[in-house]
Amino acid sequence: MIRAGTGLARGQADDAAIEASLRAVEEAGGSGGPLAFVFATVPGPLAHGALHAVRRVTGARAVVGCSGGGVLTGQGEVEGEPAVAVALLRGEGIEVAPFCLHGLGPEGQDIGLALAEAFTTARPPTLLALLPDVRGLNPSALLGGLERLRPGLPVVGGVAAGSPPYECFETEVVEGALVGAALAGVEAVIGVAQGCEPIGEPYVVTQAEEHVVYRIGGRPALEVLREAILALDNPQERLQRGGVFAGLAVDPAKSPLGRGDYLVRNIVGMDQPSGAVAVAEQVRVGQTIQFQLRDDASAREDLRAMLDRVARDLGGRRPALGLYFNCLGRGVGLYGQPDHDVGLIRERLGAFPLIGFFGNGELAPVGRRNFLHTYTGALALLLPA
Repeated sequence: MIRAGTGLARGQADDAAIEASLRAVEEAGGSGGPLAFVFATVPGPLAHGALHAVRRVTGARAVVGCSGGGVLTGQGEVEGEPAVAVALLRGEGIEVAPFCLHGLGPEGQDIGLALAEAFTTARPPTLLALLPDVRGLNPSALLGGLERLRPGLPVVGGVAAGSPPYECFETEVVEGALVGAALAGVEAVIGVAQGCEPIGEPYVVTQAEEHVVYRIGGRPALEVLREAILALDNPQERLQRGGVFAGLAVDPAKSPLGRGDYLVRNIVGMDQPSGAVAVAEQVRVGQTIQFQLRDDASAREDLRAMLDRVARDLGGRRPALGLYFNCLGRGVGLYGQPDHDVGLIRERLGAFPLIGFFGNGELAPVGRRNFLHTYTGALALLLPA
């Protein structure tokens, strides 16, 4: 059986850490356990004492976490003020392998290979929670190296945020590191809300080179993009509230395609004479592409649709713990109201221990591959294996 508890407290680092830890212990039904997560918006120099408090109060054997632009639990979301969020995971049959790696930069070690060799559990791990630093982060090397040695292992997490960002490992505050934990003995139900609604029609890419799409369905890519925008109701108004992105189908065999089947990426350039559109991801000929609109309305609807899919996957089971990694570009700045995503999670899935933070990027699988996302909410729900 897995038990978990979370706590959220505003205020000075040490006091907030103690209060949040006490709430987590109470909800978890007692102290002790293999793992505690801690996310904080307090300055790095003040976080050291907070980590000692978390370790002392929760009795967790391992503590991992990082700084965020905001933190959250099932109690709500806190942005723009000092706060600490703590989760305690307890139960028999759970194995946790925490780690802290340095050398994320281009001159450092093969971080993907190092990560794949950094954790060992008696049983194959079923989930990897990663909390990298944005400085020197190379997502392709990190996730590609991991996939070579740990194929099929789902990765969830968020990129630390703050001024400057930092990572937490045991009772130490570190910078420029990759911390996290591999978990065995748990089942993970994962949902990814990229905040977009498909616009126009899906077409096959017929000419592309690396990141540049020249022709879609035999027509100039820019022409297809314009057509998708003009098909919107009130296109000018909606474009002012949000932006247009490219959605690349992940599974070439799936048909029809819907929400959640696309990897959403920024459009980074357009060329009028050639009609080409440049995308922040490699594109291949034969891949299906559909342009996407992201604004507050589409983000809200996409989150609802993701939670409905997750509810079906849960089949009435209550998660022991939820991890929610949200983007700095969401929250109050996007919706104009506090607690938006946490409120929808409670509404759609009910009450359960939940913890997360607002970061500089989100890690989660789409299809069977792990990706780094932006403007995304990534939810991982842990249940007994």
